[in-house]
Formats: sequence, structure tokens, C-alpha cells
Amino acid sequence: MKKLSILLFILIIQQVFSQSFTASGNSNQYVPVVFRSITSDGGNKTFFISRPNVHENVMWSAHGIVAITGIGNGWGSNGNSLNVNNFTSGTESGSGTPIISFLGRVVCSQDNNDIIVYLRGGLQYYYVNATLVSNTGSYQDQTGQNLSTVAINDPLYNLPKGSYFGTSDINAQTSNFSSIENGNVGIGISKPQYKLDVNGKSSFSGNMKIDAKLEAKEIKVTLTPTADFVFSEDYDLPKLEDVEKHIKEKKHLPEIASAKQMEKEGVNVGEFQIKLLQKIEELTLYTIEQNKQLKIQKEEIELLKKQMNLNNQKNR
Repeated sequence: MKKLSILLFILIIQQVFSQSFTASGNSNQYVPVVFRSITSDGGNKTFFISRPNVHENVMWSAHGIVAITGIGNGWGSNGNSLNVNNFTSGTESGSGTPIISFLGRVVCSQDNNDIIVYLRGGLQYYYVNATLVSNTGSYQDQTGQNLSTVAINDPLYNLPKGSYFGTSDINAQTSNFSSIENGNVGIGISKPQYKLDVNGKSSFSGNMKIDAKLEAKEIKVTLTPTADFVFSEDYDLPKLEDVEKHIKEKKHLPEIASAKQMEKEGVNVGEFQIKLLQKIEELTLYTIEQNKQLKIQKEEIELLKKQMNLNNQKNR
């Protein structure tokens, strides 16, 4: 209720104090529009861009409100920072199929404190708390930053509804943090596909519970000690007869939890991997010993063959 009251207040303020403009380009494009939102003493403030859902200028194409708080390069302070709260939506040419935000991308100027906002072209917008610096369909500054109009289907553009934090560039693919309308949260990604979608390395120092599937490209588990103690001279390698007896009685390997215990208590992945490595190393020692026995047997068989050949020759 509080959030709704705030939004209504903002909309009322915009109707009274806002200014309007029509973005260059057409509705099949996102165009860079430059805004300057600074206080009299050079500080930064939040500014708003909006568009009603029913509008005399291409109704239904895009509507909503976006609040942007941004710090540009700040004359070399390297304090770039962006916060975007995007409540915009729309459909392609009123067809009702793809959802297209009128907000495509937000970029910090590398030359000053200006903020470049990519808006859907050819539509009328209202803005408050900012000065419209440029609406030519392109942007270039003395640092070499060069931005131009792009197609509406460019994968880097079209921000979903949600809140975003970034350093100098918030786009449809990357941002430092994002929380979108379906409840998904992204770290290092702007369109999270899961409740928590992380793009990059992650570190957790406490317990974490996941009541669902965990999918990752790589998982590193750090535990000490490892299972190399199996190769120590004083390691008591279990006799195979004892292992066989345990398997017949318990129906699982020694020192490995039973299936029922795993189902009830779960599995500590790190400890389980070490236990499996221990069994592999034990199996390696059994194999080495077996190989030695096979060599001895082979030598004995060769000796027997020679002896038999000698006996056969004598008996002729």
C-alpha cells in the first residue's frame, strides 16, 4: 500500500511539474537520450521518465514509469554508479505478443555526470527532476564514447520490469544486481532465469539450504585432509575377505553410508567425495597387489613349461 501511495504521488507530481518530448527515431528502435540531473551544488538526484498506458501518441506501445539515480564519470572521480527502478511495459505495434519495455538501456557518460537513457523511439515521454540535454539519436563525447540508435530486437536492450544496480552500464544482459517482477534475482545478470541466478564466482561462509535442483558449470569443495593417507606405509588396508563379508551382511561398502541413511540424512558432498577417493585408492592398491601376484604366477607357469619341455625331451 505504501509503495502504491508513493507511485501515485510521483504520478501526480509528474502531471503538474513534468515536461514532455518525443524521442527521435521510430518505435522499432531504441534511441539514446541524454539527461542531466544535478543539484545546484553539483550533486546528483533521482529523475523520472513516464508514459501513460493510453496515449494519443501510439497508444499501448509502451507505458509506465522509470526512476533513475545515476552518477556519471564525475570529472575523473571514477564514481560511476547506477540505480534503475523500471516499471515500464508495452507490446509490439499493439499486437499483444512480445513485451517490450520503453526502457532499453542506461549508461553513464564517461565525460561528465550526464546519464544516457535508451528509450523506445518515436514516442512521447514525460520527465521530471532532470534537464533534457540531447535527443538526436546518437551520442559522442570527448572521451571517445560513441552511442547510436539500435534495433528494438537487439539482445543488449529491453530491460524487464524490475530494480537494477550497476556501475556504469545497465543493459538487458548484465548488471551488478537485478530483481525482476517474477521474483527472480540476478547477480551479474539482468534477466535471471531462476529464483537466484548468479553469473560469476560465488562464496558462502555460512549454511545454505536449497529445496530444489542446483545447477552449476563448476563446483569447488575445499576440505582437509584428503584420502592420500591410504598410500601411507602404516595404512591398514582391509582384507578383501573382510570387505566381501561386510558387503554380504550390510549390502554396502565399509565406511560408506547405506542408501537408507543417505535418503534420511542426505550426503555431505565434500566428505562423500573423499570417501569415494579413499575407496578408489584402496582399489588401486588391491589392483597393484593383484598385478604382482599375476606376474609371479606367470613366471611360475613359464618355469613349469620349461620343466615339462625338458622332461619331454628326456623321455624321447
